[in-house]
Amino acid sequence: MEVKIFLLSIFFMIMGHIFKIKRWGLLISVYEKPVEYNLLNAMTLGHTLNTVFPIRIGDIIRVMWAGKKLKNSYSFSLATVIADLYIDFITVGAIFFFSIISRKGIYYLEKIPYYYAFIFIFIIPITFLVIMWKKYIKLFVKRVASIFNERIELSLLYITYLCFTSIKDIFQKINKLKFIFLTFGIWTSYIISYSLFAKFMQKKGENYSIFDIFSKLFSGASLYNIEKKILPYWIVYLLLPLGICLLFSLVLYVLVKKENFYYRQTLPQINSRERLAFLKTYFSNENRENMRAYLEINKDVLIIEDISAGSNASTLIVMKKDGTLFFRKYAFNDDGIKLKKQIEWIEKHFDDIPLPIIVEKEEGYNYVTYDMKNLGNSIGMFKYIHTMPLKESWNILKKALEDIQRLHKRNLRESNEKDIEQYIKLKVVDNLKIILTESKYIKNLEKYKSIFVNGVELPTLRNYDKILNIEYLKSIFNDDKYSDIHGDLTIENIIGILDNNIENLVGKKYDEYYFIDPNTGNIHDSPFLDYAKLLQSLHGNYEFLMNVSEIKIEKDYINFMVTESDAYVQLYQKYYSYLKEKFSNRDIISIFYHEIIHWLRLLPYKIKKNDKLAVVFYTKLLKIIADIQEIENELKK
Repeated sequence: MEVKIFLLSIFFMIMGHIFKIKRWGLLISVYEKPVEYNLLNAMTLGHTLNTVFPIRIGDIIRVMWAGKKLKNSYSFSLATVIADLYIDFITVGAIFFFSIISRKGIYYLEKIPYYYAFIFIFIIPITFLVIMWKKYIKLFVKRVASIFNERIELSLLYITYLCFTSIKDIFQKINKLKFIFLTFGIWTSYIISYSLFAKFMQKKGENYSIFDIFSKLFSGASLYNIEKKILPYWIVYLLLPLGICLLFSLVLYVLVKKENFYYRQTLPQINSRERLAFLKTYFSNENRENMRAYLEINKDVLIIEDISAGSNASTLIVMKKDGTLFFRKYAFNDDGIKLKKQIEWIEKHFDDIPLPIIVEKEEGYNYVTYDMKNLGNSIGMFKYIHTMPLKESWNILKKALEDIQRLHKRNLRESNEKDIEQYIKLKVVDNLKIILTESKYIKNLEKYKSIFVNGVELPTLRNYDKILNIEYLKSIFNDDKYSDIHGDLTIENIIGILDNNIENLVGKKYDEYYFIDPNTGNIHDSPFLDYAKLLQSLHGNYEFLMNVSEIKIEKDYINFMVTESDAYVQLYQKYYSYLKEKFSNRDIISIFYHEIIHWLRLLPYKIKKNDKLAVVFYTKLLKIIADIQEIENELKK
């Protein structure tokens, strides 16, 4: 009879462990498929160490062991274990609370360490305080993390992020009925096991109750507070179920088919720098609705690279569940409305010029997003230019310009003074006001008549009032014609195709390239805007400026490291010759002035993103204006 009772206590202890593994797997399943034999190994090892040693080192080992096997690694493992322990603390606290009310367990509660009492009494109020003060806690964590180098900063922010978001996701998205059932199964099994073991000990002549079991298990001293004469029973009672669980995990390891399965990343970014940038924004409490939408949009993909340019719409290279790559574009609020118009533009002009195939589009309450098919072995034109022979790059650009010329023949019309004035006011006057007032660095630099950029003296914007006023610009743009245009024809918005044997969804023939990211919000729909956008790359070196990460500013001296592209220099010379062949001098002057406006348009975005690094683009604007003054004087001779 005694043996039967003891074996039953072992059986129900094993059942409790199995229910616990199932519940832990349920928590993990929010982000990835749980592999139960890995979880059994982690729990078995952790519980064994907690049993043998007087401190809960086993929970740390459990986190490490599971994290090594989880696709989302150690931080996610920590978040799930915290969630698991949190529920157990509350459950055990409720059991002790019941014992106090019943007056049966007060004596035994005195044996529980003070830190357990603290947890039992304060865990729920502390939880509510954390929720209420979450905003300030995030700012505090961000400030502390910023003290360290980028690697440590990323780790601290990421772990804290998971403690906030993953735990919240877990409790929002799990099957709550199943979670309650498994929790009930855990503690029903454990309590039955404790009762049977207490009864077994009574049969052995020991004055044991279930409260004795509780007090010893939760005393924090594990086997060290057990009397020696009954210690063997405790060792078998606690370690035999764990040994059986370990054997069970080995059986599962042999029988269960190993497979690669899709998993949801706790954060979609792969690049650590992009991940850190996201976390800094999250901990700054900025654009919370947009952050939630961003995570929802990208919840089922891996972000391979963020290739966003100068606007508020972002472009990503993403990998979907089946391993295929797509270009994903998204924007929020008013910028989402603009992106919706971009989708409409692509669908309207799909048969006119080479454009991406939109495979999926979605509109939410505060966002718009669409996915573009990756057409074969494609490469951004920037990389193409800097890896392929110059002749091939120029041939593609010439063919692209021929396609754009076909587009420019659609919807031909005269410009009008009202649109020209609105264009100048919004794109020049308003942007100049932002540049000169909202950037503290540029505001200080504009106190000087000229500044020195990497040793070269450049006049500041204050010297160009004459050419940047409405009347002068109207005289430059007055003879522009209007048509359908791309609106954002930078080098990076031309995608080169290395493999022409492409199978696509619509049977459309693609040659060596296609265009992405048209801009419909130009007001002044002159074809010259497209030609000026190419100048932004070839003349302005825009893509290389995007890679500048440090700048030194001392009074009127500015220094930063930037690559000068020989390929861009040679292509610019060819492109300038091309413009001189195709257009009159007046038209070329208009094209170059539109380039100035393109730089004025992008600067407010740069100031908002990083005020100090925006100075890099400000100095390029000054260089562009100085160059164009020389070109204008030469063409007017």
